[in-house]
Amino acid sequence: MELTDLQLTILVCVYFFGVVSCKFATQFFEVCHAARLVERTMYRCLLMCAKVHEDAAFLREIKYNHLKTAEFESSRIRDFMAVDDRAMTHWKESIIQSILINTPPTFSYVTKFTNWKEAMQQLKEMPKDDL
Repeated sequence: MELTDLQLTILVCVYFFGVVSCKFATQFFEVCHAARLVERTMYRCLLMCAKVHEDAAFLREIKYNHLKTAEFESSRIRDFMAVDDRAMTHWKESIIQSILINTPPTFSYVTKFTNWKEAMQQLKEMPKDDL
């Protein structure tokens, strides 16, 4: 069986089309995988921040109970609470700003938040399946 020039040209074109298609598909799936990985990483980071905040709130309650047990003045306890509230607010703002600043621009679509409340809302809305 002899191939004509036209058949050979078509065969070569189909081969190169297959190579280009394979390369494109491979890169597409790599990008999709990287995007999924970034989303899962962001979920875990936000979850870790939420757990740290939860633990800090628990420790604050223990602190205030000990202060009451030690019979501190209620005005002093309120002062401690105000200072702790400011420190916690500053910590939450600092965490969010750090995440926003350190997220690469290519993956900025994952950070759909600008403050703690929005970040925790995004955490609730993120799919938890196979994360």
